Amino acid sequence: MRILNLFLVISLNCSAQYSGDSSRLTIFKTVISILAHDSLQGRGVGTEFEQKSLEFVAAKFHELTGRKCKNQSFNVQLDSSKVQSNNGYYFLNNRKDETIIIGAHYDHIGLGGPLSMSRKNNHIHNGADDNASGVAMLLALSNELIGAQNLNYNILFVFYGAHEVGLFGSSEFHRFVNKKKRKFKRIGLVINFDMIGRFDEMSKKLKCMGSDNAQKFIQDLDSKQFGLELNVTEAEKLLSLDTKAFVIQDIPCLNFTTGMHNDYHAISDDSQYINYHGMLQIYSYLSALILQF
Repeated sequence: MRILNLFLVISLNCSAQYSGDSSRLTIFKTVISILAHDSLQGRGVGTEFEQKSLEFVAAKFHELTGRKCKNQSFNVQLDSSKVQSNNGYYFLNNRKDETIIIGAHYDHIGLGGPLSMSRKNNHIHNGADDNASGVAMLLALSNELIGAQNLNYNILFVFYGAHEVGLFGSSEFHRFVNKKKRKFKRIGLVINFDMIGRFDEMSKKLKCMGSDNAQKFIQDLDSKQFGLELNVTEAEKLLSLDTKAFVIQDIPCLNFTTGMHNDYHAISDDSQYINYHGMLQIYSYLSALILQF
């Protein structure tokens, strides 16, 4: 009887794990395929397609968590014109003294222009890895973290706009958080996802740009048990990512990525090249990491 009961417990756990993995894969594939679809014209900053992208992200966030994102609007000067962009955010208030910001930018470079690495720079640049993959990861994690029990911190989930033209979204959000210190409490850590969809099955490397004061957050969890080789490197690159405004203020920052590739800012950065099962491995690691803080 004990053996039968043990078998049933193991079977149920395996079934739940399989079900969870299947639903996360669906999230990854759905989010990336929609954000990186030609109909969104590359999600260029200040365009209606950037706005539609955020509307989709907010709707997906509500579908997964039952919570509604708020908007932070701001203006961006592009050459001789001023355009509007938006950050989407949600504050999970657990009545703690410390808050973790977890973010990813949702915009891309539209039809390319001077930011394109392709010869055909007036074509749609879908940005499946950059950064639909980071948004998909954040949405999947938000689903789990909002339902988690006994967290020791509050969480600010944020989807940054206007990243590609100068990190405007994260800079504006940093100012906003500073003005709302009583509401958002002390920021103890910033986590960012940028291009996290090209996991290499051979090297198994997950890159992490981490500030010196953030090393303590990643030292106690062995990435190898998740089939990953965590490569902590290039802390100076935090200054060229959506961590910049925070790391300058000496706030601990971590950025996770699977790294650069030949399709970066090219018309070939499409959803067919995303390693969805690799993202699932990374999700398992990130989930365990964040829940242990």
